[in-house]
Amino acid sequence: MARTPQTDAVSFHFRTPEQISGKHLHEIRDLVIRGGAVGTSWIDRTLRGAFLIGYAENAAGRVVGCEVLKRPKEAYREKIERAAGLDLSGHLERGYAAVAEGYEGRGIMGTIVSGLVRRAGGRKAYVTIRMDNHPALRLTEKNGMRLAGRYVNPRTGHEIGVFVMEAP
Repeated sequence: MARTPQTDAVSFHFRTPEQISGKHLHEIRDLVIRGGAVGTSWIDRTLRGAFLIGYAENAAGRVVGCEVLKRPKEAYREKIERAAGLDLSGHLERGYAAVAEGYEGRGIMGTIVSGLVRRAGGRKAYVTIRMDNHPALRLTEKNGMRLAGRYVNPRTGHEIGVFVMEAP
């Protein structure tokens, strides 16, 4: 019987960029780009400099879900701090979340996010989420991150929530 995305076994991995094969880094990059929610100008550099990358791999060895604990660019972090009235210095940033078509609704992101949170090594982290993205909001709150501030993205007009996970 041929496997389909709905029946395909998935394994989860949490690694530094140096521990991930070039093939898988390329697949993670492509999956994030296909998701369309982030700019791509810094993606290669950000992935190579990430603190930790969580990803799901199907039985054929293809990446079908990912999220990254990034070291945010200082100018970007400062822009969020000014907009939301927060101090995020020393925080990692959760981002580059994506799931391949056909793998949605299988708990892949929940497993990746909780795995990243457990492996953050006591580091503080934040994530920015549109306040109308209810699945992402539920997932973030379920994993112990709390709403610390809000701002309106001047380019899109969307309300953005900044959620933080403090070090223990």
